Amino acid sequence: MDREYVMSEFKQEIAVTLKEYRKHITSHILEHSEQIELWVKAAMDELGAQMEIQEKEYVSFLYISMLKTDLIQRNYRFLVQAMNIRWYFDEEPLEVYFSAGNLFEPLEQLWDKLNQKSRDCQGMVNQYDVQHIIFEELSYIDALISRILRYRLRNWEEKGIFSNVTRSPYWFLKWGEYRDQSEFIIHTDRTEKDGSVWRGELKKALHKPETMVFSYWYRGEYEDSRMSELDMRFMVFDESTLRRMEFQRCNLEGVRLSNCTLTDCSFEGCNLCGADFTKCMFERVTFQDAELTDAIFPALSVPFLDLTPEQLQTIQIAKEESR
Repeated sequence: MDREYVMSEFKQEIAVTLKEYRKHITSHILEHSEQIELWVKAAMDELGAQMEIQEKEYVSFLYISMLKTDLIQRNYRFLVQAMNIRWYFDEEPLEVYFSAGNLFEPLEQLWDKLNQKSRDCQGMVNQYDVQHIIFEELSYIDALISRILRYRLRNWEEKGIFSNVTRSPYWFLKWGEYRDQSEFIIHTDRTEKDGSVWRGELKKALHKPETMVFSYWYRGEYEDSRMSELDMRFMVFDESTLRRMEFQRCNLEGVRLSNCTLTDCSFEGCNLCGADFTKCMFERVTFQDAELTDAIFPALSVPFLDLTPEQLQTIQIAKEESR
């Protein structure tokens, strides 16, 4: 038997094991979602203490990284880094490590199972082959933790997650691999942008679709715009006014509108899964054929939103009332 054939047979044999593992790791990490949030809060508190010691004025860039080099040694920990506007040229970056061993217990079990099965392959499947499969599964864990971080940290101000870390008006938090690919979890840009900037970015989005993703709109008045089939995931409107805004079949997953007023706006056929309207005021706003799974609305506004019975079953009601 050649090695290629044995590897093919091995992968077929472990297919069921991997499928069961995916279910296990998903439920396990979801059960620990609150713990992940607490880890992040503790790390930020430690960064704040370091800032005081170093007399660091502010930070702009925050990263949480999964350390794959440690994973090879089956040492499960994350690195949290904070830098000022100079980014990697910051001469005194802040770093905090935190252990996450219990989060990876299903992966440990999978690793042991694969090693055991590989021993039956007459040496044609080695530890590096198993390691490669494990690393492929890390991509799934990476995406899962990313979604949990976005969900758990979307109300970071109310929860005081970063209260001990002094941040510049423009700052972000990213999750990913150490000094490698990463993605936004939080992106904040509290520089005021008027309607002309908004219209300019919309024009840019026609040629550069990712333009509006994670964009941040602070203390502006935005009106008389029609958006169709645009990618606007995780966009934020902060202390803003929206008038006569028509969103048609746009991807607005995870958008957050904080302390906003919406008048004569429509979200026809839009994906608003996980959207947060907690502190908004509404006047003649419609959500015809919109997907609202896990979207959050203020309790006092829900009776006036003309949502369908199906939509009402999928939304969440905020504990805190609107302004």
